[in-house]
Amino acid sequence: METRNYELMFIASPELSEEGLEALVERVQRYLEGISAEVLSFKSWGMRRLAYIIKGQREGRYYLVHFAADPEAINDLDQNLRIVEEILRHLITRTEGPIPTGAEPVELPTLPTRRDDYDDDEDDDLDDDDEDDEE
Repeated sequence: METRNYELMFIASPELSEEGLEALVERVQRYLEGISAEVLSFKSWGMRRLAYIIKGQREGRYYLVHFAADPEAINDLDQNLRIVEEILRHLITRTEGPIPTGAEPVELPTLPTRRDDYDDDEDDDLDDDDEDDEE
């Protein structure tokens, strides 16, 4: 069967030690070897702030992997990655054409870094204004 190009993005737990990260990367590489994938690139994007809390975490270590594999093996890879507790999220997408050479991280806008910077009581403030109007 003809192989196709894929991109795997996964987010590892920020609580992992260096040894834990190495073991996780090796585990993902073994899964890729298990489906006879040809790994074209495996890059760490480092620690980044998540857009929302995932499994109680506000940050995660991002990894981007480009590989070529048999399309029938992708479901096996997806199922294996789902059960890895150290992976907060993952996404496998099929890519058309050649693997992008400039698959470097994009600079994202700065987000609030402390819980106090978020206005969790936004709805409460609106309710308080309504009460003032009634008086």
